[in-house]
Amino acid sequence: MDWITPMEPISTKKLISGSDWIHQIKWDGIRGLTYIEGDSIRVFTKNRNERTAFYPELTDARKLVKANRAVLDGEIIVLGDDGRPSFHRSLIRERVKSPGRVRHYMAKFPAAYAIFDILYLEDKPVTTLPLKERREILISTVEQGQSFMITDDFTDGHGLFELMKQKNWEGIVTKNIYSPYLPAKGHRAWYKLKAIKKLLAIICGTSLKAGMPNSLMLGVNREGALSFIGKASQGLSQTDLYLIKEYMPQLKSDTSPFQDTSGLNEPDVVWFAPVLTCWVSFLEWTDDGVLRHPRILGFSSNSPEEADGREWAMDERA
Repeated sequence: MDWITPMEPISTKKLISGSDWIHQIKWDGIRGLTYIEGDSIRVFTKNRNERTAFYPELTDARKLVKANRAVLDGEIIVLGDDGRPSFHRSLIRERVKSPGRVRHYMAKFPAAYAIFDILYLEDKPVTTLPLKERREILISTVEQGQSFMITDDFTDGHGLFELMKQKNWEGIVTKNIYSPYLPAKGHRAWYKLKAIKKLLAIICGTSLKAGMPNSLMLGVNREGALSFIGKASQGLSQTDLYLIKEYMPQLKSDTSPFQDTSGLNEPDVVWFAPVLTCWVSFLEWTDDGVLRHPRILGFSSNSPEEADGREWAMDERA
């Protein structure tokens, strides 16, 4: 079976509705395609990186697929202690390098597969069929189990989006039921509407531009260590920047507060002792574990110990 380029939803700030559209939960995990042939099941990321050996709980579900050959599309998710999909934990599972550590993290952060499409069945692709028919095929082909589940369809997009905000989940995906499966974003059939999130971050330093503070280097506490989550300059006023410059001598640290600085390529950074916090809004996490489109909402009096990566939802349409 040849590689099928995943269909990707297009970002929107407008909730699309109508009889031709269904709405699904947007799972906050790692996009994954599963290729099933005979007794084997192989798991790939959307970038075609095989991760089969790192998700044993998914390969154990081979018996739930009532077909000799199939390709499924879905999201590999890991739940947090609060029952919400945790992208942080998904990243931990995704970044396991040693096969010997897989069983440890499988027990600690078990993964599940939320399936939303079927792309191939037995001897032919089904990508040219409309989504409505593919969903019917998917439901009749796959049984649900502890690690395998089929994403539900909803007709009330507004109600689902409001529920996602209340539950502090990522958002929704809206799909045209008559659309075929098309590669990447060359379509007008899948859209994602996300609730902007915010979190409390620790200000761990600042990059400099012509001697002035430019972007804040941000971190959160994860598993007993400070993790870099990105840099942000949007939202900072000139007054904020001058205030940071004024207090730089008191805040300055000779060493980085991060244990791992391999992903930091800033040539001119002043590191701070991790004592200040701020609120940051963002759209989502990248696969590298940093914030996408972060914006500083304001400085905070909260203690650094409270910056533990917890997220709160904001309305993207606001």
